[in-house]
Amino acid sequence: MKPKIVFVVGHENWGKSHTLRFLTNGNWRVRSVRIGAEDFYIRRMSNDDRPDSYVEFMNSVSPQNKKLIIAALCPNFERQNAKTESILKSLNSKGYQLFFWVMQHQYGTEEQVKTEEIQRLKTHGTVELFSSAAEAKQRAALLRTYIETRVVA
Repeated sequence: MKPKIVFVVGHENWGKSHTLRFLTNGNWRVRSVRIGAEDFYIRRMSNDDRPDSYVEFMNSVSPQNKKLIIAALCPNFERQNAKTESILKSLNSKGYQLFFWVMQHQYGTEEQVKTEEIQRLKTHGTVELFSSAAEAKQRAALLRTYIETRVVA
């Protein structure tokens, strides 16, 4: 199987890490999750939480040490310090297939991920828009289904 990264995409305070928490049955300490017959490493902290740590982590991963990853991602292409574009290009060059599960709307508000941001993501990998107004536990269940049917199938 080709190495893959599934990004849970949304802006600051959109529930990315809460969604990933419920993917591991509410346990913050769990660093991996089995989906289908595959084990995925989980990176809950996003590039909008701790940018330097995020860049360091993404630079350190390789298909040899982490073949399957689920990570939070803020599509902040315009912020210079986040280096989002260079991170995605680097992961592509390492051989990772990138999947973006975009939480299109911020839960409980009218805020949305911009069309331009979605288009930029499409230049790096496969984009799936999640537009339902669901709480974190429901989002996690839908994310699991997406990964089972579209990523590892």
